[in-house]
Amino acid sequence: MRTLLRVLGLMLAAGAAGAGALIVLPAPTKTLALAAIVASERSGFIVAAAVIALGIALVLRGIESPFVASVIGLLALSAIALGFIPLVQARQVAAARGVPLDIKRYLHAQLDSEGPGQPDRTVPYLTIDGRALSLDVYLPVPRPATPSRALLVVHGGFWQAGQRGEASLASRRWADLGYTVFDVDYRLAPQPNWQTALGDVKCAVGWVRQHATSPEWNVDPKKLTLVGRSAGAHLALMAAYTAGEIDLPPSCGAPDAAADTSVESVVALYGPTDLAWAYDHPANLHAADSPAMLRAFLGDSPAREPDRYKAISPTERVTARGPRTLLVQGGRDQFVAPDQAERLEGRLIALGIAHDSLAIPYAQHAFDFVPGSFSSQIFEATLRRFLDGR
Repeated sequence: MRTLLRVLGLMLAAGAAGAGALIVLPAPTKTLALAAIVASERSGFIVAAAVIALGIALVLRGIESPFVASVIGLLALSAIALGFIPLVQARQVAAARGVPLDIKRYLHAQLDSEGPGQPDRTVPYLTIDGRALSLDVYLPVPRPATPSRALLVVHGGFWQAGQRGEASLASRRWADLGYTVFDVDYRLAPQPNWQTALGDVKCAVGWVRQHATSPEWNVDPKKLTLVGRSAGAHLALMAAYTAGEIDLPPSCGAPDAAADTSVESVVALYGPTDLAWAYDHPANLHAADSPAMLRAFLGDSPAREPDRYKAISPTERVTARGPRTLLVQGGRDQFVAPDQAERLEGRLIALGIAHDSLAIPYAQHAFDFVPGSFSSQIFEATLRRFLDGR
């Protein structure tokens, strides 16, 4: 019995302490950086495991295993302290924004790995080079009596990976809240694809505007919002800020195929905004070689293509005519440095553009892939207020 308690206590304490370390320390590999997302968003379970280990340590101390009990106890106390960091900070951020946190949703939160999703419709919006690019459509239930707001979701993946539908639980959740969600496909290859990827997103916006009043969904063309994650956030910002710019046209062919690609607002989750700065200041090279991915996306380095990096950076392309903007960034992001959001926010302030900026100090990159977590709840409430103009 004593041996079993020792093994169980050490496993729980070491596992909890290791998971807790991922919350605050840079990950040495991409796999651990991804594991850090779950550790941060589900840290309450780290605390629970550590409390059990601490209880085992107290039992072992009582049956004359003081050394092992001390080791288990120290590991458990460390895990408890680390695990409480996201929980305490979540309460602080939520209180500052007046967001009630739902414990039940937190306890039932799951990883959004359902993709590809199960949309209500899948419709092609562009056929190019023999390939059809499509939109997954998630419809609100019940259907609203008046035209709804449309959210056009642009997936991430460093411009070379990912797919529409990879965060389908979130899309379904937003549809349940009354929005019509269009999840956008765009070309990832061949690289460099900085023109084609952005052109495809613009074409998708134009297509939705043209077909807004379709009885299949009936959305308000004056209430279109681009929502992007990571590299998709970069594309969403660029599409929103350069609508109508002739140097970055939609890839729809004829000029009138997507004559209006403007949107009412844009939401950027942990996206790069100043690509030259991002090249020189990667977040964590052990998690992702972001300079190499930028070279693949843009064809070369900023030293050799400075004008291209400026032309495709939201910080350089935003103007006073830019749409309302919501910036969302996690303070522990290991793929996109948090100062990317800060750099764009400075430009928005200088230009007088209506915006909101949500910084979640403990959150990792892609924190919203754990829908129901405290970070996701705070983001969801912030998003709804932003979309409602509050």
